[in-house]
Amino acid sequence: MSKRVTHYFYVGEQRVWFSEWYEPLSKEDLQKRALIAAERGYGTPDTVIDSTGRMVKLGGEGADTE
Repeated sequence: MSKRVTHYFYVGEQRVWFSEWYEPLSKEDLQKRALIAAERGYGTPDTVIDSTGRMVKLGGEGADTE
């Protein structure tokens, strides 16, 4: 049985959204989900940290960090 991975979306230091999936999402998929959060009025997430400990910078010049 698969274990869920929870992705936490942040605007600055504030957590504004989360998403669960069966594996870590790609940066492109995270960017798509960040757009959904923005469309729903939660702000534009700039960072995602998932339950595996991976951090992904979504905007600007930030690079993925693991």
